[in-house]
Amino acid sequence: MMGGGGMGGCMMGFGSDSMLDRIDGRLAFLKTELKISEQQKKAWDSLAQTVRNNAEVHNAMMRSMMKEMHDGDFFKKPLPDRLIVQETHMETRLQQTKDVRESVDVLYAVLDDTQKKSADEIVLPMMGMGCGMGMGMGRMMRRGMMRGQ
Repeated sequence: MMGGGGMGGCMMGFGSDSMLDRIDGRLAFLKTELKISEQQKKAWDSLAQTVRNNAEVHNAMMRSMMKEMHDGDFFKKPLPDRLIVQETHMETRLQQTKDVRESVDVLYAVLDDTQKKSADEIVLPMMGMGCGMGMGMGRMMRRGMMRGQ
């Protein structure tokens, strides 16, 4: 797998279903950390379903790409076709980010200030937005920056 912004980056070291395999555990953790109330359940459930749907689509794309890479079919395609594949993946990821943002906006509107603070610190890394491998990295980075490190 390639590092950086290519195919590997976020998935390096994981099977094509790693994101989906862990999604329910991540969501359960987030729901607990955010202390989602019964009144917030509808907004939470919508976000959780969006995240699950995104994981399924992401994994299907990764399986397809990994198969093409493994079989060597991807590199047999002309450059314009390879770029179309990359463009399609990026467009799909952009739409997924927009979908998550819309669901987060709805949930965020019903969170109290303490829940918002927790969401600001942990949600994005846990949802695979930022690779999900640095759980809480945003919080750690902000703490380091505040200390001048």
